[in-house]
Amino acid sequence: MKRSSLAAVCLLVLVPALAACGSDTATDTRAPDDRSPSSASASKEPDAAAPAKKVDACTLLKPAEITPIIGRNDGGRPDSGVGESVCLWENAETYHSVTLSIGSPGTAASDQSASGADGISFGSGNMAEFAVGDRACTLQVVTSVTDESDRPTMVKLIGLVRTRL
Repeated sequence: MKRSSLAAVCLLVLVPALAACGSDTATDTRAPDDRSPSSASASKEPDAAAPAKKVDACTLLKPAEITPIIGRNDGGRPDSGVGESVCLWENAETYHSVTLSIGSPGTAASDQSASGADGISFGSGNMAEFAVGDRACTLQVVTSVTDESDRPTMVKLIGLVRTRL
């Protein structure tokens, strides 16, 4: 078979196949009586679950609550990290900081709220894990890296976050 013939055969086979793959029309095989707009109107029903509102972690703690802990700071700014919203407040002179991460809905384990006293699990690096509803959250307060003296402050801030989220 000549190359030009082989190319023509390939084009005849591949072009319709590729065109069919790119098609976005679907054939509805249901009977006309079974076709109902119920799926289109389901999201408009009042008891339908609405998507969770996006959270801005930087709005959950006020400057008057952060400044006494870390001193003069940048006022809080979005930061990278794990969670739907992460905010970092940092004192550029002392490097003291507060970092709050709010998880997306559905990220908290069902038994996470019972993981420690007040539902708070403390880890290394002055990190605390807690849940607010179905969101897994973390808070890190760093003013002392040699002891656990920041823990009472974390408990207080977590209490504030829970009332605002």
